[in-house]
Amino acid sequence: MGIRLAITGSSGYLAERLIERLGADPDCEFVLGLDIRPVTRRLGCPSEFLQFDLTEAWRRLRDLLQSRSINTGLHLAWQFNPIHDARRHRQVDVQGSENFFRAAGAACLRRVVYASSATAYVNPANPSEPPFLSEESPVTGTPRYLYSKHKSEVDGKAQAFAREHATISTLILRPAIVLGPHTRNIVSTMMEWPARGFPWMAAVRGSDPPMQFISEEDIGEILYRAIKSDWQGILNCSGDGVVRYSELAQALGKKPLPLPPFLIYPIVELLWSLRLAPFPAGVLDMVRYPWLVDSTRLKTDFGYTPRHSSRQALETYLKGVGQPEKLDVQGKPRSA
Repeated sequence: MGIRLAITGSSGYLAERLIERLGADPDCEFVLGLDIRPVTRRLGCPSEFLQFDLTEAWRRLRDLLQSRSINTGLHLAWQFNPIHDARRHRQVDVQGSENFFRAAGAACLRRVVYASSATAYVNPANPSEPPFLSEESPVTGTPRYLYSKHKSEVDGKAQAFAREHATISTLILRPAIVLGPHTRNIVSTMMEWPARGFPWMAAVRGSDPPMQFISEEDIGEILYRAIKSDWQGILNCSGDGVVRYSELAQALGKKPLPLPPFLIYPIVELLWSLRLAPFPAGVLDMVRYPWLVDSTRLKTDFGYTPRHSSRQALETYLKGVGQPEKLDVQGKPRSA
């Protein structure tokens, strides 16, 4: 039997590109797309796209998987952008993921791929110099930012699922921040807030952490190979090299505006509570502490070397939003 794939979060950009590619792959027999947003697509292989809420009873998902003879599951559904409803946020991230794993186990899938995140590592004690975090490093997450907190919690559930279902080939991916010409998420919002032309970018005084990125092209290729292969385990995924937060600001044509922690956290939290900021104060931990991963296993064991460095991934994003008058990531004026 070929690949009969169910993919949650099927309306996202990366998911759409992956689905299109798999739809033209002769090894793919069927694609079942599930998303809370309705999607209509035509593929080169038989497919079905359903409006589906993962927070519903897990048995409904199990029945869908069984009735469509699904043998491979890719879990991408997540609350990527912050919302003010913490209860719903947890329902989508944690309960939805629990339902996915439970249904996948009950349906006896052959293959499960879960897209975790390097943000699951966020911790003040992380190193800013090599050796960076390995796949065996604890995924503590920062409790102040729900995205990171939930990623670390669900990552642990994914590891437990893999241990409890030895007959299911399970792969957990922990990618760095994805950047590219189509990136429109909380990361791009942070970089452009409060306006693209605003000359300052908020920073935590005393912190200029190195950051990693992975390009849309690279994570797309990794996801494709993850579905096609039987490789099991955990993989950190990032482009080579790092970009300092101050370099990121410079690349955007901005200057860091460093404020002490005791001041910037309450200010941002107040703006968030008043709905004047698009993110809560906890997100500042992401640009205050380093959370750099070692992607050696991706290259040596999984057999894929990212084509774009962290700097190059950032450059693809800058080109996508169109900033001909800004500085490039090397701090030099761009040519006309």
